[in-house]
Amino acid sequence: MTDTQTDSDVDVFEEAGSNELGSADPDWVGLPRCDLLSIEEADELLRWLPATLVAVVGERKSGKTTLITEIYERFLRGPFAGQMFCYSQTLLGFERKSYPSRAESRLERPDTARTSTRDGLRFFHLGLVSSSNRRRADLLITERAGEVYRDARDRPAESRTLLELLKARTVVFVLDGERIANDKTRAEAFASIRGMIRAFADAGAISGRAEIQLVTTKFDLLSAAVAAEAVGHLKEFEDRLVKAYSGRFAKVTHWRTAARDPKGQLEPAWGVTPVLRSWIDPPGSPPGASSTIPKLDDEFDRLLLRRGRLA
Repeated sequence: MTDTQTDSDVDVFEEAGSNELGSADPDWVGLPRCDLLSIEEADELLRWLPATLVAVVGERKSGKTTLITEIYERFLRGPFAGQMFCYSQTLLGFERKSYPSRAESRLERPDTARTSTRDGLRFFHLGLVSSSNRRRADLLITERAGEVYRDARDRPAESRTLLELLKARTVVFVLDGERIANDKTRAEAFASIRGMIRAFADAGAISGRAEIQLVTTKFDLLSAAVAAEAVGHLKEFEDRLVKAYSGRFAKVTHWRTAARDPKGQLEPAWGVTPVLRSWIDPPGSPPGASSTIPKLDDEFDRLLLRRGRLA
């Protein structure tokens, strides 16, 4: 047998669960996939794991993926935000997105691998355990190109096809702090996010039980005294957003983060701790929600109710 024939007999990159690989040698053990999850794979995970879905929405290059991968990077150093890392089905996906930010990439400045529109909707998975009470929490965090959300903003009727918006418990709208710091792009950045939220909310693409979050990224560019005017405009925008939508969704919050400061003046994942905690903790009941019991016509239903009261 030649070397060429030997190399072609076994494909070490064969997907887990391949019948061909299993029938070739019963001693082979298929490894689980570890790239980003497709919609079908995320749905399969949700069938046996009560994970929380977080939809991260924003313009291209706003810092969506950097926010997510920097959370992963912090867990590589140890516990973070009162949580310990315990498991992930997307370790390779995290690593691929994080690699350009590391010194071994030999890039002059840290970067993040961009998301293409051809990738469609994919998911990061993060399994965590509380450092205090050992309670398990699993997160499914969306990964989709910003161009898709921009196009849906301009055609609101199509936003209902973005299933992650309707099914998410938390919808995070990412505001690019770099554009806020620039006088020439600030108004456009505010208008873009305001338009997205209004379009998706009016089209009914977001559940009323969801928490709406505005997360301003790259806040390190707004921390200097010269950016005081820009921060003032940002605060006005945050206040107007809370006032406009606090009655329509379970909760409306805003956060300021600097996931990665190239100058090193702020610690990695600055401001991300409360954001991650909010993804883990439930947002509470939606406005107007009630737990009224429907009319019970069946004697077995009334018996169950009486037993519940006695308990």
